[in-house]
Amino acid sequence: MLNIAVCDDSRTDVEMLESAFDKLAQYQFSYEVYFTAKELLKHVIDDGEMYHLYIFDIEMPEMNGLQLAKEIRKIDAKALFVFLTGYTQYVMDVFEVITFDYISKPITVEKLESVLLKAMQYLHMIKRDFVFQFRKNQFRISCDDIVYFEKKGRQAVIHTISENFKANMTTEEIWKQLDDKVFAHIHVSYIINLGYIRAIEGDEVVMDNEERLLIARSHKQNLKEKHMEFVRRMV
Repeated sequence: MLNIAVCDDSRTDVEMLESAFDKLAQYQFSYEVYFTAKELLKHVIDDGEMYHLYIFDIEMPEMNGLQLAKEIRKIDAKALFVFLTGYTQYVMDVFEVITFDYISKPITVEKLESVLLKAMQYLHMIKRDFVFQFRKNQFRISCDDIVYFEKKGRQAVIHTISENFKANMTTEEIWKQLDDKVFAHIHVSYIINLGYIRAIEGDEVVMDNEERLLIARSHKQNLKEKHMEFVRRMV
């Protein structure tokens, strides 16, 4: 469930957001509306009320959306911020507080849906499937079940937690279906799921199934950085 806080002093904009939310009921989310930054900060700081996603108007009296985001960032390093703005000159400024996205006014269902889907995918609230064919049969498996891909010439072996599959796919075709925050290229032959790493030892990565896979020198630093970021998001 994606928990959202909306903070906007414009009742017109809030009504437009609520109307858009009502038309997106097929997604799992809840939201609360605050009309002042101080009201929201009180719930976050005093009451410990935390949200996955914050949607702020940039221009608000007393404390604007950028100042509000900076205050929340001090106590929640993982918060996702989305800014509502009618002024494109603000777009670069909002990235000072590690902004997730922005919505240009007027607010529409399509714009809000795009942001919600992006946030859910980032937080792994939407399960992805990997689709492939082999010998004229089509298969669909959850990306969460894939431990790693092994390239052998034109063929790819898909190693899952329960069984292995074969597919005739290029590396580029494989990556088109993967989240690069979850999977990492460690060798010309291997793409691994960061969630199944048990340890990184020297030039090898040890997977949860106890298999050891060789890490190419050119991929080693990138793997360490991606794995560290993956672990940080999961904590």
